[in-house]
Amino acid sequence: MDSPVFLSVLIPAYNWDVGPLLTSLYSQCLHLSEGQRAEIIVMDDGSTEKFTNRTVAEQLSLVRYEESAVNKGRAEIRNVLLQQAKGVYVLFLDADMLPDRDDFIQTYLEQGRQGREIVCGGISYCQNKQKDPEYSFYLYKSGKTEALPSSVRRSIPWRYLFTSNIMVRRDIMQSVHFDPRFTGYGFEDIEWGIRLGESFTITHIDNTCSHMGVMSKQQVFSKMRDSIQNYALFLSLHPLKIGRTGAAGLASCLKHLPDALLKLGDLLLSRLFTKIPWNWCLFFIFQCTKAVLLARVLKKDIKI
Repeated sequence: MDSPVFLSVLIPAYNWDVGPLLTSLYSQCLHLSEGQRAEIIVMDDGSTEKFTNRTVAEQLSLVRYEESAVNKGRAEIRNVLLQQAKGVYVLFLDADMLPDRDDFIQTYLEQGRQGREIVCGGISYCQNKQKDPEYSFYLYKSGKTEALPSSVRRSIPWRYLFTSNIMVRRDIMQSVHFDPRFTGYGFEDIEWGIRLGESFTITHIDNTCSHMGVMSKQQVFSKMRDSIQNYALFLSLHPLKIGRTGAAGLASCLKHLPDALLKLGDLLLSRLFTKIPWNWCLFFIFQCTKAVLLARVLKKDIKI
């Protein structure tokens, strides 16, 4: 009879070669001691591109690979994965992550043995060797907002809760699900983190994964635009948490301007974003554009 599963590693995949991540995880999980048994579950979320993910997974005994016929979205696919997990703890990893340490899994297991409720390992780019200038803004932005040491992330635990690398006790996840209303891109993890932080302790440690899936400058800008509807939903659910900060705070002022002026501001800022080469300036324009787009949604409840 199989020993109980202590850790379920859950990986939603969409248009990404998950082979390097599976190989790394498998080597770390293969020889775990009794009572530390792990399983790895990959679910492809309706990818439109073809990879050898199934072939790779079938060669690794600890890995179970499944496919969804339709794209369920970032929140719902994680709820589906959770339903299949058997572990006391679940470790969510994005498909484009790669553990930075050979004891990555053991470090999480130790946190579990200490009875931690929610453990965030963090994001890095130390294995990402992308040098193309087209990707420099993404790396700059991530360095200011995501790829931060645990000492910084602990200051606002829910703010830096990213599902790209996080371990949670399974019974907690079964009581606090991802909100399926977040069907597009962005904010489903931070919103989930706020609700988790109301009842449970969020621990931040330095057990990072390198993010390999960097985006070009224009892709980052497009993804931000795609996230605005989710941002508006996020704001409506937690106005006291985020309503006075960052782009949301600026948007609350801008929404009183005529929509024609906001639309013009979006046009001008978008053009500037394509022309300016300095990342610090691009970051300012990026945040201002986000505020303008959010203001339009708040003002007219329209889709951008």
